[in-house]
Order: sequence, then C-alpha cells, then structure tokens
Amino acid sequence: MAGIAANKLLMVRKLVETVPDAALRSLELALAGPAGGQGALATVRGLIEDETAARYVRNSVLAPIVPLCTKRDTEQTSFPPRVLGLLWGALKAVSPGQIEEAAARCNPWDLEEGPPEVFNELCKIAAKGLRAQAEPGFQALDAICDIDELASCLELSAIVRAALPRLQEWVSKMSEERASSARLAYKDACDIRSDAGPLLFEMLAAHLPDDWRILRVISAVMDRPGDKFWASSEVSVFGERVLADIEKNIDFITDFDPDKGEVEGRKAALAAQKVSQEIAEVEQSVNLAKDGPWGRRIAKHKQAVAQAVETRMNGAERELAAALPLRPISILGGKKGKGVPLLTTEPDEAAGRRLTAVLVFIAEVRGCALQSGYGSSRAKVLEKLNGRLDQYIEDILHVVRTGDGGDQGLARLYVDLAAGYIAYSRDEKTAEIVRRRATAAMAAAA
Repeated sequence: MAGIAANKLLMVRKLVETVPDAALRSLELALAGPAGGQGALATVRGLIEDETAARYVRNSVLAPIVPLCTKRDTEQTSFPPRVLGLLWGALKAVSPGQIEEAAARCNPWDLEEGPPEVFNELCKIAAKGLRAQAEPGFQALDAICDIDELASCLELSAIVRAALPRLQEWVSKMSEERASSARLAYKDACDIRSDAGPLLFEMLAAHLPDDWRILRVISAVMDRPGDKFWASSEVSVFGERVLADIEKNIDFITDFDPDKGEVEGRKAALAAQKVSQEIAEVEQSVNLAKDGPWGRRIAKHKQAVAQAVETRMNGAERELAAALPLRPISILGGKKGKGVPLLTTEPDEAAGRRLTAVLVFIAEVRGCALQSGYGSSRAKVLEKLNGRLDQYIEDILHVVRTGDGGDQGLARLYVDLAAGYIAYSRDEKTAEIVRRRATAAMAAAA
C-alpha cells in the first residue's frame, strides 16, 4: 500500500488531534490488528499511538479539571472539551521544558509514589497565563469559556489532586480521621481564596460516579449541620441540586411512557432507585428538622415517590389483561376463574410492549421498595399478577395439548409470551419450566 502524501498526512494529524478521547480509543482498537501495521495504515496507527500517549500525559497533568471538561448539567461548573487541548497547547508554547519533564515522569512507577510536583507547577503556570492573557494560546481560551473560573480551578488543582486518592474513602465510610483530612483540604482551599470552598466541592464531585455523594464530604467538613443552616450557606446549591434531581426523577416515574417498552421501564426503575439513594444520602448527611426547609421537602418527596411507584404497579393488572386477553368463563377456567384465554387474534405487540415495561419496572425496584415504603404494595401486586399468570399458563397449555378452547397455533404464541412475562414477575427459572412444559405439550399434540 502506498504511503500517505505529506499534505494529507497533515490533515490526518490535525483530525487525530481533535477527535474526542472515546473516538481516539475506538480508532486505536480498530487499528490494533495485523492489518493496521501495514502500509499507510501503519502511519495512521503511529499518529494515533502518539496522540494517545500525549493525551495520557495531558490528562495526568490536568487531572483535577478533566471531568469538568465534559457535558454536565447547566448549573454545574463545566468547560467545553476543547479547553483541554487548547490549554495544553498553550502550556507547550510557554513551558516546553516542563512539559517534557512531565512526560518523562508520567509513568506507572513515578505515579505510584505520588504525582510529580511538575504537574502542579504546570497547573499554576496555566492559571497565571489565563489571568495575564499575554500569550496567544491562553487568549484563545477566552472565547470559549470563563477564564476566571478555569483559572480558579487550576489554582485549586494541587489540593484536588492530593484529595483524589482519598475521595472514595471519604464517600464510602467517613471516619473522624477522614473528616479531619477533608476539613484540612477545605481550609487549604479557603487559604487560596476565601470563597473557594464551593468550587473545591464542585471539582471533587466531578470525579465521583454519583456526584451527589459529595454531600457526605460537605457534611463531614460542616460537622453534619442542620438543614436550616445548610440551606442558607454558600454550599446550599449542592443540597438544592439533589432535591431538584429527586423531584425530576419522581416526575419521570409518574410520566414515563410504557409504549416505549422495556428500556423505558428500566429507566423508570433506575429513577426510583436513584430517588431512594438520594433521599438516604440527604438524611444521612443533613440533620433534618421536620419543619426545616429541606426536612419538609424530603417528607413530601417520600410520599410522592411511593405514590408514583404504587400507581405504576397498580396498573399492571390492566396491562396484563390487555396483553393476555380473556373471554368469559368456561369449564376450562373453573368456577373461581375470571375467564379463559381469548385465542381469536394474534398477540397485540403494543399491549405486550406496555406490559413488559411495567413488569420490568416492578422487577427492578425490588432493591429499593422496602426502604422507600412500597415494599408491601409491590408484594401484593406480584402475588396477584403471578396468580393470574399461573392460571393463564395452565389454561393455555391445555389448549396447546388438546386444541380445546381455541387455535393451537395462537396458543403457542401466547404461552411463549406468558413465559416471558413470568420471567419478570417471578424469575427466569420459572419461565424456563413453562417453556419446557409448552414444548412437551406441543409434542403431545403432534
């Protein structure tokens, strides 16, 4: 394969330098095989490998602000992804020697001993360059972000970098010793700027998979304050943000569309789980008063989420009746039955999709149902659903075996659906038993 022309190679290099990190990883994987080492592809792979190595150094040096340079909620501190590349380019222009030193020190052996001091030095240089606005590289950043806020983040980078190895310990199980180290980090931040505390928490939160867990760190620093005090403090935004997210997730549970099927039901269940976790986090981190600004809202949210979930669960019987329709009682249904399978038309896909969404929702809220106050309601709903499904399966298997009561071909379709539904309402093992019984019934009918 012929090599790449110089002008095209330059275009490829520019393209590689601008692609997002995720896309760069995909390209690296795509060219990792033997074919990627031949001809022009070998040149491209070399460019990608060089860029990957360069970004590793860049992201190690700028680690405290890397999570801020992604799409985040509008009220959270964030910068465009381009900031990292432009900032690194500006540093290369003004401090090439220190960039080389950082690259040389950026290896697993050095990192195990703690980040090299040159990392923090480069962040300080970047902060000063942003504030001075004397170099073209730093001037370019003024057009795409708030350079004062970015400089403030870089000024706190040494404190954040030192705290990151301990952050998971702080949010997993806070002890007095860990609380003391968190307070010290907060004090150090305020020594740099008196109003730097909230920004420190914002930067630390960006490094957490669940950013609302930063409440634990704030609580430790403030010695678990009351909600009245916290709600009027400079860090009230973190509590307000969690409360707003709880409300948003409750609204999603209330309004989610079962017509969108299993995926939507799973999203709604995840919303219910998150509400449960966030409420527990607020209760653990804040000394709530019944008449306090947040205490009243948490009590209201508890009632609202229980009502929203129970309303969704109570609609499951209606959805089941639509997906597995019955006709008036006959001898197959027994004296206590409500009907037997109606086998005149093929299954309604829309009804099946709606039922699946609701069943998935009920199944997935199991982990949070008890602590959220709707565990008994869930158990009662499942008892009714499983009783209805058990009877339906027995009736439909009778049709499959004998042909009495409806079309055997349709019966086979419906028994397969019923097995799928009972996998959600009970478990996959039960569903597999139903499928085996259906197979045996079909064999007997043949």
